[in-house]
Amino acid sequence: MDKLTKEQILKSLELLSQVKTHRFFYKASGFTDEELERPLIVIANSMQDAGIGHIHLKALADAVKSGVYLAGGTPVEFNTIGPCGGYCKDGSLDPTLLLYDLPQRDAIADSVEIQVKNLGADGLVMMGTCDKSVPGLWLAGARLNLPTIFYTGGPAEPGMFEGRPTTFPTDVILEGVNRTLSGKMSEEEFQKTMYNMEDKWVTSCGACPELTTANTVQMATEVMGLTLPGISTTSGGNLMQRIRLAKQTGYAIVNLVKQGRRFKDFVTASAIKDALRMIMAASASTNGVLHLLALAYTLSLDVNLRTVSDISDKTPYLVPVRPSGPFTMIDLHNAGGPMAVLKRIEKDVDIDRPTVTGETIGDRLKKAKVYNDRVILPVDRAISPFGGIVVMHGNLAPNGALARYTIVKKENRLFVGRAKCFDEEQLAIFAILSGEIQSGDVIVLRYQGPRGGPGFAENFRTVLILGSLGLHDVAVITDSRFSGATTGALYVGYISPEAQIGGPVAVIRNGDRITINIEKRDVSVDLPDAEIKQRLSEWKPPGAKVKEGVLVQWYLSAEQFETGAMLPRKLA
Repeated sequence: MDKLTKEQILKSLELLSQVKTHRFFYKASGFTDEELERPLIVIANSMQDAGIGHIHLKALADAVKSGVYLAGGTPVEFNTIGPCGGYCKDGSLDPTLLLYDLPQRDAIADSVEIQVKNLGADGLVMMGTCDKSVPGLWLAGARLNLPTIFYTGGPAEPGMFEGRPTTFPTDVILEGVNRTLSGKMSEEEFQKTMYNMEDKWVTSCGACPELTTANTVQMATEVMGLTLPGISTTSGGNLMQRIRLAKQTGYAIVNLVKQGRRFKDFVTASAIKDALRMIMAASASTNGVLHLLALAYTLSLDVNLRTVSDISDKTPYLVPVRPSGPFTMIDLHNAGGPMAVLKRIEKDVDIDRPTVTGETIGDRLKKAKVYNDRVILPVDRAISPFGGIVVMHGNLAPNGALARYTIVKKENRLFVGRAKCFDEEQLAIFAILSGEIQSGDVIVLRYQGPRGGPGFAENFRTVLILGSLGLHDVAVITDSRFSGATTGALYVGYISPEAQIGGPVAVIRNGDRITINIEKRDVSVDLPDAEIKQRLSEWKPPGAKVKEGVLVQWYLSAEQFETGAMLPRKLA
């Protein structure tokens, strides 16, 4: 071809600008002209064949699509990862398994951001249920800032074991172990009981039906106004209602696109604060606090650990749901769900906040009702005058830590004991089982944080074993996280700075005297500042536990707990 003239160059640019290249690829995928003229609604779905909280989301995504079509949109679905460590057949033997738990969240956020950018979405439906899926979708929504609505999968229906509801496998496993060790059950009976309960510890799809992280973040999503009302606690077993909610969600996202309302219009500092209020009133999972801090940091909102502490101090604990009380998530739903919890503390809630359905939070609270005041207590009968999770400081946690004190007796909320230090959870567990841990000890478990893990491991097994052996007068302090299902002993986790980067917890020695004071929000070692400083000057960080793979990035660059424990995704 001859060299183009200036006029030809301008004309070619004009012609190329008229070509919609994306249509070539959508048409090659079977989409019609009519579909491509409508708002394009992308559905990010965490459905997994092996995922109790996710397996029903495929059929429900089809119902979302129906709603999108009804409202005049065109749906496009893709899947995200969403693994659960419970499915690993060698999980109890693999010390690295839980290191990959939190990194799921960031991988989900990254993959959704990349996929949606390439699809050119007009609006987003985020479908997830479990503890890293929902926060990962939050972070992706924050980065993309499109019209966005969430559809969460709800809790599972509990099973039953000897007349008592079961909400987590440990309800059966630990009881069986205790009976077998005490001679009340033979080993053959133990094996038969475990086999029988495999089929019926829960009886539907959905998240483990206690206040685990999964149910915490689902309810937080509803409180922030990102879902239809009632969706976060409607059980996976209530299929017809879930199908209706899915269709309504699909319809609502098209309306949201037409209105031009985006993620950041709903997820404000006030929205995150109200989600924290719900967490404190319900003594929900400590990981819920972590994920909300990550969301606030991603959005550059003025919500930090000081905010969390202030809200905890002013929010009464009202909801005795397992593991902190006798009730299940199904009981909480029947009692009114998260909006009924907020109604109890309405004076502190931002009632003018918008929601994705066009109502304000105040509109939803007017419709909310408490149907069982044993499940959602009135403020004048609060279990505690402050929230079920407290922010701790002290010379072992200069930047902060968290404790969910509602899982232990009141007499253990002031705990003084001698340190027994472990740099790996397996060593701590072996010490417990071999009888090295005695009443009054404080287990110090370190190098488990965002970089030290690496990946910010959950060390709930240590606490569960203490509880199963009746060692309730032992405490645990650590720079790791804890599962929302954790119960059994007093713990202070999320200690920051972590040991790997030179936090004071790195230089505690066996025999040091440690005090945990919930009332004063303090976790400290009985050493003068000069001694801690001297020890730190002699300290050297251990080498990396990993040499390759995704965890290398966590070892090198993960943020600390107080900013959400994320991989860096923002330039200063």
